[in-house]
Amino acid sequence: MGLKKLIFAGALGALVTMGSAVVPAFADSIKYTLTDPSGDMITFTLPQNPIPIATLFGFAVSTTVTSDGVSETEDVSFYDFSTAGGLSIAPTPEVDGIIDQAGPQLYSGSTSAPMLLTETNIPLICTSFLFSCADDKYGEGFTLNAVDIPTATPEPGSFALMLFGLGLLGLPMAKARA
Repeated sequence: MGLKKLIFAGALGALVTMGSAVVPAFADSIKYTLTDPSGDMITFTLPQNPIPIATLFGFAVSTTVTSDGVSETEDVSFYDFSTAGGLSIAPTPEVDGIIDQAGPQLYSGSTSAPMLLTETNIPLICTSFLFSCADDKYGEGFTLNAVDIPTATPEPGSFALMLFGLGLLGLPMAKARA
């Protein structure tokens, strides 16, 4: 009987130790919110590791973009440092012209296998080469918030606590058998 208790205590100690280890949480998706100075917002969500549809001076992905309550599938391009960073969104009926905003590079890794970064309150500025920023209603630039949407996977500490609780529930049953 003493050996079983020792094995149980050792297994429980191992689980608690495993549960206390720091494990980084990764996002499955990142929600982007672009807010212009007047408070208008454009939102879209992408997987943290998107599959690019094009890779020139960065990469492009196709996703659902929501502006003024209307959602449409658009191409969103993320640029590398050689083209002033930032991003652009193809024209939509709700938006007059291309949204072309410079800022930091918003991804790490290569353009063929990018990993999107999460950042908040990033100021972007209009840098369009296709039209005059002065004529654009977004000429003053957006503020970008890129926040992760956490996964629903429990951390190891939660598993250890659950197993400990199940062990406590099983203890009276084990005593009843004996």
